[in-house]
Amino acid sequence: MVTDQVELGITIAVLLVEIALFGLCYYRIKQPPDPANPRLINYPVAMLFLTLIILATLAHIISLVSGQQLQPRRKRGL
Repeated sequence: MVTDQVELGITIAVLLVEIALFGLCYYRIKQPPDPANPRLINYPVAMLFLTLIILATLAHIISLVSGQQLQPRRKRGL
């Protein structure tokens, strides 16, 4: 039980870091572009990947809290 609580705490900390990175990307997108200093990171693409990672982390938190692994809705194959 203690390892589950530690894993949940680590997962929540990782989720907070992901949300902070998403906010940083959002902040950087809203700034006007500087022609003398081009952007090296494509922030909208980074936000897309962060959204996918955040959703996966939330699914992991749900499985930790419920105690059951999330199962697909349909069976694989025919």
